[in-house]
Amino acid sequence: MRNTGLAGGLVGMVALLFSVNALTAEHEQDRGMISDVWVFAIKRGMEAEFTTAMQEHIAARKTMGEPRIWYGYRAEVGHHPGLIMYRSAPMSYADHDAYLASDLGAIGEAFSETIDPLVDHYHHYIESYDWEHSHWPDDGSTEGPLFTEVSRKWKPGAGYASNKARKRMSKIALNDGWAEKGYEWLWVNRTGGEPMQAIVFPDANYADMAPTGESFRAFLAEQLDSEAEADKIFEDWLSGFSATTVTIWRYDAAISTPSDDEG
Repeated sequence: MRNTGLAGGLVGMVALLFSVNALTAEHEQDRGMISDVWVFAIKRGMEAEFTTAMQEHIAARKTMGEPRIWYGYRAEVGHHPGLIMYRSAPMSYADHDAYLASDLGAIGEAFSETIDPLVDHYHHYIESYDWEHSHWPDDGSTEGPLFTEVSRKWKPGAGYASNKARKRMSKIALNDGWAEKGYEWLWVNRTGGEPMQAIVFPDANYADMAPTGESFRAFLAEQLDSEAEADKIFEDWLSGFSATTVTIWRYDAAISTPSDDEG
């Protein structure tokens, strides 16, 4: 819920996308529950060479039978601007097993020869989507190209009370009018590295990030008819986390899997 108290509760950052109606279980399954995520730290001074090499490599992967669609993003704002993130199109866990069992030898060799020498190091995660409590419509409104990712590091043993509060405020946002205002968000949980939970917001440009004057916290208090109860929900939600980081990613079609129209 961008520019809102909810986002504000997330350390003053705008919050994620909420939908007017909860997605059906069937629709959630159709959308895919997880993505394979790789983050590349490019060697200093090799950025331009990487871009050229990856444009050629990602196109070649498709002609070599790459069964996945990969979306490429560049970190534009945050602790480590210049990072490259690749996310697979959402899939099922079984899809991931099938991919790993497929013959990727030639693709791997090509990657090792042309891309790996340009990369300093990698991070690898599996990220799962909570479609039920998100508002991420299947239309142009969530195409970015800018995506603000507000990530929170879980405290050891935390989670139950925080997730219970998150789901409650998300349901209120989805069912009681916040989503109808056009706010969009996506909840993401990370497996791999430090346990993290994130909320993501899409924007067409930086102007769209400007505060609207609307506060999700005020909206929540109005729906609950209690500022104290709204504050308690925020407190419970944030109680599960020890740190927060914010990154703005820009989608880059040039280093992503070409569409069918592009060949």
